[in-house]
Amino acid sequence: MTRTRMDVWTRTRAEGDWPAVLKDYEVAVGRMRDLDTPGGKPGSPLGWRFQAAIHGLRSQFGGPDTSNEFWSNCQHGSWYFLPWHRMYLAAFELIVQDFLEDEDWSLPYWYSIDPDDVGKSSLPPAFLDMTLADNNLQTDERSEIARSGGPFYGSIDPDLLNSLLIEALNADTFSTPTGTATFGGGERSDLNFSGDEAGLLEDVPHGLVHSLVGNDYVGNVVVNPGWMGSFYTAGLDPIFWLHHANLDRLWQVWLTLDDSHTNPTGDSAFFDTEFTFPHPEQGTITWRIGDVLDPEFLGYEYESLAAPSVLAPEPQDRERSITTEGAMPRPEGSMPPRVLGAASDVSMGSAERVPVEMTPPSSPGSAPDDATGSRAYLRVEGITGTTAAPLYSVYINVPEGEDPAEHPELRAGSVSTFGLEESSRTDDAHDGGGLTATFDITALRDRLGATGRWDDGHMDISFSAHSPAPPAGAEERRERDLQADATDVRARRVAVLVE
Repeated sequence: MTRTRMDVWTRTRAEGDWPAVLKDYEVAVGRMRDLDTPGGKPGSPLGWRFQAAIHGLRSQFGGPDTSNEFWSNCQHGSWYFLPWHRMYLAAFELIVQDFLEDEDWSLPYWYSIDPDDVGKSSLPPAFLDMTLADNNLQTDERSEIARSGGPFYGSIDPDLLNSLLIEALNADTFSTPTGTATFGGGERSDLNFSGDEAGLLEDVPHGLVHSLVGNDYVGNVVVNPGWMGSFYTAGLDPIFWLHHANLDRLWQVWLTLDDSHTNPTGDSAFFDTEFTFPHPEQGTITWRIGDVLDPEFLGYEYESLAAPSVLAPEPQDRERSITTEGAMPRPEGSMPPRVLGAASDVSMGSAERVPVEMTPPSSPGSAPDDATGSRAYLRVEGITGTTAAPLYSVYINVPEGEDPAEHPELRAGSVSTFGLEESSRTDDAHDGGGLTATFDITALRDRLGATGRWDDGHMDISFSAHSPAPPAGAEERRERDLQADATDVRARRVAVLVE
């Protein structure tokens, strides 16, 4: 029998603040915590702290603790991100079922950015309930904004977040080896804790939800770090598992949205890669990516795979044109993209525009490129730093002296800084290469060209940080924590590419 993972807010609205699925979840979390050893490193593989450590555990030296073969194994910034987390959740689900002695129990999902229902952006009441003694779903290790019961994003414009989800679902390719915009992340043959190039879904909603549920910010400074804000502690928060169940669901939404959306089943580096997790009866369980691409192999399906209503028309009736959706069909056998221009060592916190001098798409004496038909990308590479806002947007050709945030029509894309610390660190498990994000700017280029605002030889890049307004009184109470409100987040290179 196939189990159904249900929308936690649908169940909450139907059954009250404590739907049955969350009552059972709370009991199971408590039983898992009963296995935890007080202090020291995690003990039982079925315990709560051990399960969280599989995702990440900080060592005494500040990097990932890999002293146990299961710890700090999460995959980020590559095409392994979605399948690894799918297996991680499935193995966790088996443990919960074992504690409950209920093979039918399934993780619900938290659809935190639902363009059709803003009410779902708040944490469900069961995760905030302090009237229940020792509520295992409630924790103070969250942002004050999340704990307030309001939208997790606070004062950030929800229209921006909705548009970022839509952009992810409109990505036409799961993964490519050529550094172009993808849904699922960049291709790589080796595993890596922090990865390199995230897919659009991994940025938003994934990374942004992590940062804002976990941390409070005053400007670019984290003033209240919580569990969800770090690879090393995210799995300790019970909402983590519902958040990732939704990301897993959105993978299925993307696949069903358009017939051209497919998984990269033809590459053995992806298809044949295996991951192993603790199992309540067998000791361990190992799955191959190729086997879990269909969730029914793992015994579950989702209550709904409905896409946001703005994408409601049937795929065959939608024109995926550069003027309406920014995603031209990728031609068969297309060559790797060519770099037209780049700027190095770019501060993403500066108000100054970054000039990029470009080689025109065609040159005298050579066959001209089809500038109108080609796909264009903006690639922000090697983002590193320690002090940063949760989200940065990058803009093209903002008028000099004007605020980029006042020009949403010029936004090329947005990147979450979740994992910035981990990916900036250089040690045995990291190369310090930072985060990388790539955005399809084809539609933006053509809109600018149609109005005479695109220059084949020059582009100006601008950045804007998005932080929620701090909780009431936070600036006064935490002034001692604010050494400076200046970000140190930088990009090794910002490049314009054409395919």
